[in-house]
Amino acid sequence: MTQQAAAQAPKGGWAGAAKVWLLALGMFAIGTDLFIVSGLLPALGDELDLSTAAAGQTVTVFAITYAVAAPILASVTSRLDRRTLLLAVLIVFAVGNALSAFAPNYAVLLLSRVVAGASAALYASTASAVAARITAPERRGRALAIVYAGMTSAIALGVPIGNAIGELSSWRWAFGFVALLALVTALGAAAGIPSVEGNAGLGVRERLGAVRIKRAPTAMLTTTLWVVGTFVVYTYLGTVLEKVSGAADADRTWLLLLFGIGSFAGVMGGGRLADRVDSTRGLAATVALLAAVLAALTLALHSVVGAAVGLTVWGLVHWASFPLIQHRLLAIGGKNGDMLLALNNSAVYIGQTAAAVVGGLFADAGHLRQLPLAGAGFEVLALVVLAIGARAARPAVSAAATVTAAPQTSAGAVDSRP
Repeated sequence: MTQQAAAQAPKGGWAGAAKVWLLALGMFAIGTDLFIVSGLLPALGDELDLSTAAAGQTVTVFAITYAVAAPILASVTSRLDRRTLLLAVLIVFAVGNALSAFAPNYAVLLLSRVVAGASAALYASTASAVAARITAPERRGRALAIVYAGMTSAIALGVPIGNAIGELSSWRWAFGFVALLALVTALGAAAGIPSVEGNAGLGVRERLGAVRIKRAPTAMLTTTLWVVGTFVVYTYLGTVLEKVSGAADADRTWLLLLFGIGSFAGVMGGGRLADRVDSTRGLAATVALLAAVLAALTLALHSVVGAAVGLTVWGLVHWASFPLIQHRLLAIGGKNGDMLLALNNSAVYIGQTAAAVVGGLFADAGHLRQLPLAGAGFEVLALVVLAIGARAARPAVSAAATVTAAPQTSAGAVDSRP
């Protein structure tokens, strides 16, 4: 930590907390932008004359841009002042969403999603770093949790609000709402976030090279499959609720709200769980439960009441896994844990990209009802990969235990002699 950052690190209190919550507001805008499309797909597709699968690719473009841009842009901009970078990124993000709001056709809409996705990727990594550097050391874990809570809060509040705006007026105004959130955050950051110097950082090759850390590849793949399992359903949830559950427009808003409430409760509970149990075992338990919940959704989504219960439980169980994933990556990465967390963000969006494509294939084939079952299958695959990674760690652990125990055994033998 530089002397400048150390001097700026608050000792707690409202002033320090306000800065972190301001960064979380930006994550709230990003999360709203990402998740909002699910509820808007039917209206968006109707106005632009798109199939369900084509409309869903707006999520694909955002996600794949985020995944590719995250390590590249973080390296290119590493020397810039963090506060200046945050302001610039938020403005570009607002412009991208404004372009989405005024998009006259599908091509312009996809271009706007590229702009929004690239700026969102850079904001997420920068906001996390700034939160850590302006917060006192004993409160950094809590500060990072607050920043990421902005993303899950978007599911609980931002998405239903955006969906309601879309229903009352147009899906275009929903993107305008996200642009407004970004501008409000930029104004707050200009007034409240201190200057934080950049650093030389790591190049793109070094950042991507972190994936060669032992067990990192299986950990990344576990994350990707975990994301695909949920987002193969969530990407098309608005259409599923309309065509499978028979939910009216007003019903979709509060159903998405229930999913969001479950998600917020899940990420907070998952954080407590991660502090109390072994992260690998805890993750295995939550992913296994998620597979069961998704399988049950195949039946639950056939009614509005069943969907209400199913979506709440689904959001809770899915997001409970996220803190466990992060804890596990930090343990695997050691001193390179932060690089693994950055790559994990790319793994998340690669998973969302794959989910949109797979879900689109199911939708085009007329199998919307089978999407939850497909999601459950991906969670089972995530469990298999997790088990492979955990097994790979056992020989090293056993060898270390043997080396540690050997001197004790020898000493015991010596002491036992007459």
